[in-house]
Amino acid sequence: MIKICDKDYNITDYIDSLSYKNPFGCRIKALYNTYDYSLAFVDYWVQIVDDTIAALIARMESSFILRLTDNSDLEEVSAFLRVSGADNIICDGRYELDVPMKRISGPVFVSESVMENEKDFKVFNPHIKDVYNLINKCRSESFSVPSYESFALDVAHKLSKKTLRIYGIGDTQLISCIMTLAETDTDAVLGALATDPDFRRLGHGAFLIRYINNVLVKEEKRVYLHRAPDENVEFYNKLGFKEYGKWSEYR
Repeated sequence: MIKICDKDYNITDYIDSLSYKNPFGCRIKALYNTYDYSLAFVDYWVQIVDDTIAALIARMESSFILRLTDNSDLEEVSAFLRVSGADNIICDGRYELDVPMKRISGPVFVSESVMENEKDFKVFNPHIKDVYNLINKCRSESFSVPSYESFALDVAHKLSKKTLRIYGIGDTQLISCIMTLAETDTDAVLGALATDPDFRRLGHGAFLIRYINNVLVKEEKRVYLHRAPDENVEFYNKLGFKEYGKWSEYR
């Protein structure tokens, strides 16, 4: 059975139980802590199997995040998604959904340790507009960028709710930046890392990843990142991240 969160059905305890030490659960809890279920563009559901919480489902517009477990009824989840109007679905790659969409997969990495940072750049909190311009400059087939209006509104709101943070380096211009995609009190998922093409291979990106990792680990948070298939394999291995599992995205 899949039940929606509303004023008569509070799922906070379920989200807490399935978000701990899990990147997909972290993303759902961060979204839940940012946007109330009463808003039109978000929804949250739980799946109950044999009186036990088996899955979490979150929607933001037409994008869905799933926190699946070995107890999840994947047939029911797949049927639910087929009629939900989903354009994009991300979930644990161990589980395969029966949806008429293209599937891509890649590894999830995790860190729970402080990393040695050999370089020493000055770090600051950049303006959202500067971050957007840099990310847009670095866009690619695997690194798409939304409109500025939707990006700025979402990032500003998440910053105010402390479910996202951004760090940057640079003097007269923003050279490199990194942000968390989602944060809870116990976990964090790293999001966009962007470095100006004119300043690459100088250590800025590696420094920022180690920097944000160390800040989060010292806050006793587990740090995850989703790596695109066959991209930057050696880069992340050298940083000290360990493979946690797989992600799958349906488009």
